[in-house]
Amino acid sequence: MTERNEISSTGPSSFAPIESAGALLDAARRAGLRLTTSHADFDQSGLDFLVVHAHDEEGVPWVVRTPRRGAVVESARVEARVLALVRKHLPVAVPDWRVHTDEVIAYPRLGDVPAVTVDPEAGVRWNRVDPAAPSAAFIASMAEALAALQRIDAAETEAAGVPVKSMDDARQTVARAMDETRAVLAPPDALWARWQRWLANDAIWPRHLALVHGDLHPGHMLVDEGGRLTGILDWTEAHLGDPATDFSLFVGAFGNGVLHELIARFEAAGGATWPGLAVHAAERWAAWPALAAKWGVDTGNEGVIEHARSMLAGIAAEGG
Repeated sequence: MTERNEISSTGPSSFAPIESAGALLDAARRAGLRLTTSHADFDQSGLDFLVVHAHDEEGVPWVVRTPRRGAVVESARVEARVLALVRKHLPVAVPDWRVHTDEVIAYPRLGDVPAVTVDPEAGVRWNRVDPAAPSAAFIASMAEALAALQRIDAAETEAAGVPVKSMDDARQTVARAMDETRAVLAPPDALWARWQRWLANDAIWPRHLALVHGDLHPGHMLVDEGGRLTGILDWTEAHLGDPATDFSLFVGAFGNGVLHELIARFEAAGGATWPGLAVHAAERWAAWPALAAKWGVDTGNEGVIEHARSMLAGIAAEGG
């Protein structure tokens, strides 16, 4: 066990990636944490971090991460501030970073399992949640978590150093992503027109900001044996911004059919809604391929660009 370390002053400009699982555990040891692992290689499923799954001397499982790119070092500093904030407010667990330096982040692994795991051989596997018919228990626990997250005071969020993205920022970000990836994605004319109508439709855009996770896909949702949400991982994209963001990812994972139930339970749990929330969330999801492709282009990740093309094809086939 170790005390939480302060973030080192080494910035992204001097970033040198750690290239082996053994070197990462050596870095954790220098930070005061003695860990062992049976895995010779990194878990490379994350886009921003390489991961080693390890155990301490008492057998407690730990997650040890190291940035893939220098730009991730600064975003990890932001994530640390987000985690310190949301831990005090949420009814579900979030990672407790015991070690955080520029080269290594380590925390005890949270209990339960992700709603989705990816096996290199078997592919995507759902765990304890039926994507075609998520249970009432799952939807209720998701709604309670989102309501608690969005009830966090905006002034407290800003004071904690969490990024703020105004609604104008949100629209401009999506519009730029669409323009800059149009040649790469080649969206059908009907879908392109749908995107533009959504951007221009003031009636469905929210008038308030809220704290959002920003990347709440099933791989970041931990669920118990009863299918309830018990934890949320990877807060890298969290910000004060469009409150429909996490709802749009729910649409992507579970379809539009159960969105109204989630919104009703969210409102009952104290979350702030508006008449255009359901439509806005669905339209934001329809535009998600542009945002994903923009990230892939900016980072040179062809796999993400291909995934964005696949997403776009599915949305277009559904009538986009």
